[in-house]
Amino acid sequence: MSITEYLEQYALTALEKQDKLSLMIGEHSYALDLDAGKIRFNESIEFPVQILGTESDNTLSWLWAWADEQTEVPTELLSASLQAKKWGEQKNIPEFIIPSVDLNRADGHVLAMIATEICHASCYYRDVYEGGAAFVLVFDKRIDEQAPFDLSRLSRSYLNLLSRYELNHRNVLVSYLRAKGLSPAEKGNVITAVMKTGELLSAEFYTAGRLLSLNGEAFE
Repeated sequence: MSITEYLEQYALTALEKQDKLSLMIGEHSYALDLDAGKIRFNESIEFPVQILGTESDNTLSWLWAWADEQTEVPTELLSASLQAKKWGEQKNIPEFIIPSVDLNRADGHVLAMIATEICHASCYYRDVYEGGAAFVLVFDKRIDEQAPFDLSRLSRSYLNLLSRYELNHRNVLVSYLRAKGLSPAEKGNVITAVMKTGELLSAEFYTAGRLLSLNGEAFE
């Protein structure tokens, strides 16, 4: 499998975790404390983190935390990036093995979405600073316990994902529904499933897997 195929498999599940974080913290301030290995939201909620890697605005590249020789990252915060590297070696995914990756090939969100799933993180967070951004994986049961996607939030995240990356739209949706045990019914080019909220999801696709309509609304 290629990195694109793994993104299709994991993206919506990872984005649901991002949504859970948003439900919990809402509009927020934050502070990343590398010494403590924690990220603090709204000056009150703390979560443990692992440093995954950084994006550079200057070189337009990603650098894995395990390969970063300039930033003094505590060794105990490198476990997830090393786990991701080991996974990449096992699956033969170059973007997870080489120290630096061109952002046009795979940006931080792509790598973080996949890493969130393979490292069993609660979500990820992008810490923006002058000249780039650091991506951290966040771990906490309080995030895990937030409500899953309803139809509206799933649709919004799904359509936003499709607008950003070249993916097989059908594979993305089916992978999420199966991962969540929602038993999608596939009849020709139409997929339906009942969400955990009881709402009915319906999506129609072209033969090549591109989305034609979602919940009765045409996709452009």
